[in-house]
Amino acid sequence: MKPLAKVWTWIGQSFIPLAIGWAIFVRNGFGEKAPHDGVLISRGYWGLLLTLLVAATLIWALALYVRLARARGARLTVPPNTMFEDGQRSAVVSYVTLVVFAVAVVVGLGVFGGRYHDSMIHGWNSQAPLQSGFWSSRVEAHKSGCASNPCFAVGPRMEVPGAPVFGVNEYVLYLTDGLLLALSIACAFGLGYLAVGMKARRGGSDRRRGSRLQSR
Repeated sequence: MKPLAKVWTWIGQSFIPLAIGWAIFVRNGFGEKAPHDGVLISRGYWGLLLTLLVAATLIWALALYVRLARARGARLTVPPNTMFEDGQRSAVVSYVTLVVFAVAVVVGLGVFGGRYHDSMIHGWNSQAPLQSGFWSSRVEAHKSGCASNPCFAVGPRMEVPGAPVFGVNEYVLYLTDGLLLALSIACAFGLGYLAVGMKARRGGSDRRRGSRLQSR
């Protein structure tokens, strides 16, 4: 169980300052001149991808820890914050850590997901989107297909014809959004496994109940 607690603590605590810094970067808090929209959308994509990866890792670490803790009849089924609870468990620290990690992930999904939602797929060398809309432009990109990459970008890449903007992600069919979908599914399955684990009987209580029945 301790390795799960270390993963839980290290991933969660590392994510918070990284997410804050990247959120400022996505909002162009470090520069005077606002970058091109395609660049900001690309930054939002990487932030969203990282947040979903962290969310999936934290959810599965929590779910596995809860399952093991309940099976062993532990009093606290929430992973400890190994930075502050290395010697002795504290329910306050454990639950505050859980809430802080959850809030950080939700805020990250909101900030980065909101920025990426501005994405409209463009042709690689086109100034106009395939369609005016997040989903409609993606549907059109998949209808068009791609014979040889790069074919599409997640946002506008050309300020003027022949002058590409550096820092705009290529949109790869099935892969770019497929990674986000795969991580979202991993999060959903992890939450389901967590819900099942929280309903599982405590191993210690079952053993105590069995011993009382035998004593009768």
